[in-house]
Amino acid sequence: MTSPRVVLVAIDGSDHAEQALDWYLQNIHRAGDFVIGVHCADYSKLQSQPLTLLSSDKSLVTNFLETEEKSVKKVAASFEAKVLKNKIDGKFIRINGDPGPGLVEVGASEKAAMIVMGSRGLGTIRRTLLGSVSSYVMCHASVPVIVCRQ
Repeated sequence: MTSPRVVLVAIDGSDHAEQALDWYLQNIHRAGDFVIGVHCADYSKLQSQPLTLLSSDKSLVTNFLETEEKSVKKVAASFEAKVLKNKIDGKFIRINGDPGPGLVEVGASEKAAMIVMGSRGLGTIRRTLLGSVSSYVMCHASVPVIVCRQ
């Protein structure tokens, strides 16, 4: 018996990510696929706070972490509900850190056949200044990357 095709889907709770998962399900999903929803926790707001502010008020950090944890649980529940509804085998993986390298690493370690992700549609200037997760993944992944635009 052959192993199931592993498909990694980047999910962040956005409409873009939701539409990418829907596109995969409607267009290229095959019976027997194993779908992995990968979410990268967003700690960038915490990192942008001055260190003195964070060290003086621990409740800011605690509140932020609790809010982020609720967000991750909501994203996971939404993914798991969609997988269950569509009778698909899969799992949810939470990663921390920079999402681009994280997605590439999970794709390699899980032996994904492809990576599916949404695109926020950054303009040329913002993409140049900020970088793009989808651009990073396309350049560094060793498997096909499908970027779904709205």
